[in-house]
Amino acid sequence: MNRKINTRMIVITALLIGFGILIPTAFSFLRVILPPAFTATLGAHVPIFIAMFISPWSAVFTAVGTTVGFLLTGLDPVVTARAGSHIVFAVVGAYMIQKRYGLVPTGIVTCLLHGLFEALTTYLFLALGWTTPASGSSFLTIAFYTTGIGTLVHHCVDYVIACVIGFALMRAHVLPQLPPLWKRGTKPTLAA
Repeated sequence: MNRKINTRMIVITALLIGFGILIPTAFSFLRVILPPAFTATLGAHVPIFIAMFISPWSAVFTAVGTTVGFLLTGLDPVVTARAGSHIVFAVVGAYMIQKRYGLVPTGIVTCLLHGLFEALTTYLFLALGWTTPASGSSFLTIAFYTTGIGTLVHHCVDYVIACVIGFALMRAHVLPQLPPLWKRGTKPTLAA
């Protein structure tokens, strides 16, 4: 199969990886921390969502790139592992966008996957003893209530921000046409 390499989208994906590393490391004043395993930096998922709007490959490379960036910048191992779990929702979301599912259904599905996989990652770290819960806290409380529900809220806020930015980038002909909010859309047109 002979596919044309779109240099423009490769450059945009590389920029998204850079923003995905920069936002959580340089904008710590936008971070909420709930020990031992939950952190949320406003806007941290926006580059991955924008990459989902481009293509599944852009989503994969952005999610992997930000995870490697987190590892190299010395962020907490639990946070880095949680970033690695983003690959799952990014790929599913990118395929949903590619198949022209509405932005709202895509956001709901990716939100649930995101919360579940971050909660499971946190639970694994707690169960293996790689991080310790505060006294009186159970693994389930930390993993599924604090991390899981916190991730759901964080995902929703960042997804709305990404959709607003995505529509602006689409109008500027940087991104392909996004699907409608609710219903399934028609085949996308490529950005000029």
